[in-house]
Amino acid sequence: MGLSLFVRKFQRNLDDYGWPVTLRKTLGYLFQTFYAHRVYRIYRIDLTEPRPSAQCDEQGLSFKILGLDDHQAIAQIEEVHEWLQGGLKESIQAGALCLAALQGEKVAGFNLIGFGTVFMPLVNKQRTFRKGDAWSEQIAVMKDFRQSGLGSQLRYRIFEELGRRGFKRLYGGALTSNVGSLKLARKVGFREIIDIHYFRILGRDSWRYKKVQQ
Repeated sequence: MGLSLFVRKFQRNLDDYGWPVTLRKTLGYLFQTFYAHRVYRIYRIDLTEPRPSAQCDEQGLSFKILGLDDHQAIAQIEEVHEWLQGGLKESIQAGALCLAALQGEKVAGFNLIGFGTVFMPLVNKQRTFRKGDAWSEQIAVMKDFRQSGLGSQLRYRIFEELGRRGFKRLYGGALTSNVGSLKLARKVGFREIIDIHYFRILGRDSWRYKKVQQ
């Protein structure tokens, strides 16, 4: 990661989590070449089961699957989420779905969905999903729109979109320390299935898997 991206990531973490969490995350990043340990929880939902429908939005938001011509929305997402910089348009071109919530031309949140072979950067792992399965690469709500239920609306709407396209299961994941993300997943019906324990010691990677007790 270049210096400018590192600074942006630091500022975003500071805005989102405050100093204690930001310093812990920054130190973890700086020393990850020598040592890292992360626990990444995988969750899954059956898209064929009945669930609540997406509700009408009361914030004046519109929802749209982004296309290659949605330059402004793509640029906004890449600006806020530095790991997507320069890559979101390529992902869409390769077949990924990006559902965005828009207030006028301003992006309020989005859910990026991948298919086939996907990469999980937090645990440095690649996985190939079967036909009929999808992977939630990122879901995010911009700071001004949090605590509004928008995260749930993005989830319910992407469930409906994937169901219409014939997909049967949606997978996703979050660090076990990301309480907010896991809380949202449980709220909309995901079932937690497995923890990936990722270790990096002196540049060598290893993984351990443990089923989640329900």
